[in-house]
Amino acid sequence: MERVTVLLVDDHTVAREGLRAMLDTDNRVEVVGEAANGSEALQRAAETRPQVVLMDIRMPGMDGIEATRRLKAEHPTTAVIILTSYDDKPLVVEAVAAGAAGYLLKDVSRDLLGHTIEAAAEGRTLIQSDLFFQAISHLRGLGSAARPSARPAEIDELTVREQAILQILAEGQTNKEIGDTLALAEVTVKKHVQSIIAKLGASDRTQAAISALRLGLIH
Repeated sequence: MERVTVLLVDDHTVAREGLRAMLDTDNRVEVVGEAANGSEALQRAAETRPQVVLMDIRMPGMDGIEATRRLKAEHPTTAVIILTSYDDKPLVVEAVAAGAAGYLLKDVSRDLLGHTIEAAAEGRTLIQSDLFFQAISHLRGLGSAARPSARPAEIDELTVREQAILQILAEGQTNKEIGDTLALAEVTVKKHVQSIIAKLGASDRTQAAISALRLGLIH
């Protein structure tokens, strides 16, 4: 089984060493590098091209939120999981708006951390639906200022069904919940979501929802 490559970002050496020790016992994961702040994270990500980055929030210089935003702009296929001591809903909302695919506290178990890393590498999002929706609502509040001037040609290829699924996806619904709403099998919804992600040039469903909002595809 091919292991998921991971970059660890934390300004505390002991925290990074503890994480590495935990992940070294998990055969699903391979740690390919470490960074002590946001700026270093961008450099190390460019060098190692990890599938997943475990990102602390509170760091000197560039914090984890800004580092996530820049990393997703430079490496859209790299998933970011925020790993922090702060259980703060506004921070979760900021993290999701920046492009994070997950938000975990540092007392997480090895099994849950490994599962979240796997899921993020597969393009899934592990954020509570209410917090996901709050993040999308925050971006809605930014209005046209959040919209890019360029519009990928593939967007015009979204089918009517995909547009309907995209609207519900942006409300933080899971594939099963979308299927229940539209009377579709979960596996069918999954295929549509994968197609939407590809057409929007996104790395995961979070990025797809954010891109759709910024492009004015959902309101």
